[in-house]
Amino acid sequence: MPASASHHSPPFLLALSILALAVTISASPLSLARTSDYPQLARRSAVITYDDSGHIQNITDSATQQPIAQGDATDGSGAGFDVSALIWLASSFAVGVPLMLAGIRLWRITTGAGLGLAITVCIWAAFNNTVGADSISDFVLTLISVGSFVLGFFLGVFDVGRIAGMTMLGFLGGFSIGIRIVLFRSDLLIHTFFVNWLIITVLGIVGFLLVIAKQRAAITICSAAVGTFLTGLGIDLVINKQSGMSFGLRYLFDGNSAHLNYFMSRGWHPPLVTEIIMAVSLALIPLLAYAQHRIFKQPFKRVRTSSVSSLSSIASSAAPSHETAVQADPPSPSKESYLDAVERKPAVVVVVPESAEETPIGSFVDLNSLHDHAREDMAPSPTSAAGLLTPKKPS
Repeated sequence: MPASASHHSPPFLLALSILALAVTISASPLSLARTSDYPQLARRSAVITYDDSGHIQNITDSATQQPIAQGDATDGSGAGFDVSALIWLASSFAVGVPLMLAGIRLWRITTGAGLGLAITVCIWAAFNNTVGADSISDFVLTLISVGSFVLGFFLGVFDVGRIAGMTMLGFLGGFSIGIRIVLFRSDLLIHTFFVNWLIITVLGIVGFLLVIAKQRAAITICSAAVGTFLTGLGIDLVINKQSGMSFGLRYLFDGNSAHLNYFMSRGWHPPLVTEIIMAVSLALIPLLAYAQHRIFKQPFKRVRTSSVSSLSSIASSAAPSHETAVQADPPSPSKESYLDAVERKPAVVVVVPESAEETPIGSFVDLNSLHDHAREDMAPSPTSAAGLLTPKKPS
């Protein structure tokens, strides 16, 4: 191997491989079918007729033979830089950048984001696929989506949703990779629509299984995957507004028969800038995941009482084991022993928690008392027949 090649790390080589694969996918045809011959949205049980010029003339329900009213499929994306668009843009950066750079370090924020994003995707897709031609306004749908994320985020922050947050993050990591792959080509990667979703689903399951098998690797990789996806989406919204990744996502997720004309009259033709953004975002995944692994060496679930546990173990090993004594008829203390107790130096207070998890900092031990117990333990053991103290065996 040449000396220069040995300096390339595996994440760097993997990033180069992903870039090369992205260019190959974008440039090579994967189907002989022509886009004009392929009714990409005919999966929605609709019959589409065209006029002589190739424009859509009529869309009817295949079961009832009734016309299907058509409407716009903005799906909450807004227009230009209106309020809805700005909310999506800001949310993409606010969630994507922290996950991309420090997902393994953020712990509760990461699990909250995983569960929140999963709920948001489900709610957003459900509304888009069920509304009629007169759909709800973009602003209302945006607020519903944001509210769904907030609900899922707070569930994922607490222990009740921590496991769900991790597993959903793993699924979304593979999910986001699959989405970018199928959006690389015009009218999606494969012209048979369900095959695209099969690819996305398989990659999502791989991410889910990775969480079960290798939790730390899964969190670093999937945090980087989801983070680069959202950050890339935010950058694309700034450059292409609603005609880039935004339209591709709606084209992929929206299966509403009332939106057939909207999508089929436009088709999905990714701009060159969008292809570059998606390719770079995919290539950054192994690099950012490796960087997180190297920089943040703490376990994903941090134990805040680690220092207390260390103190407890040291104190337990250093402190003598005192024994409980049983006395039949304890004698009255002598005058000498009383004076000796009065003249003692003040007790030194040390922090010795018995259990780092159950005992708060602030348990006090009198060192004079410990010294007395140690002196008693070192003395010869008297017999019980004489009616004196007999130490118990330590429990």
